[in-house]
Amino acid sequence: MAIPKNIFLVIIGFLATFSIVLAKPGIASFYNSSYAPSKCYGTKPQGDMVAKVGSKSLWDGGAICGKKFNVTCTGETNKYLLHPCTGKSVVVKIVDYCPECTADATFYLPEKAFETISMVMAFEVKIDYVQ
Repeated sequence: MAIPKNIFLVIIGFLATFSIVLAKPGIASFYNSSYAPSKCYGTKPQGDMVAKVGSKSLWDGGAICGKKFNVTCTGETNKYLLHPCTGKSVVVKIVDYCPECTADATFYLPEKAFETISMVMAFEVKIDYVQ
């Protein structure tokens, strides 16, 4: 039995309304000091859930300023601390670039955001992130 043309078009239209979102892998670390000033906003506060970018290509001369990312822990980077992830995600706003930060991280999250996705003693974790 063939599907009538009008039902087929409705199904295609419905499926076309969904976009495929693919998360990108990266590394997250954290900072625990107060956060200001930033390269994107100077001394203007941007809230608690703000992040620094550690990747020059992701920073792209500041084009990423103000963009929000959903960050989820996917695993450990340290073989001595297994299963650091909490199973939760966090949304952070990019406010700065940190080329001098010590860990080789994609994102540097405030400690509050980091402990939402991982145990703090992990220091850095593998992540998936999506805008």
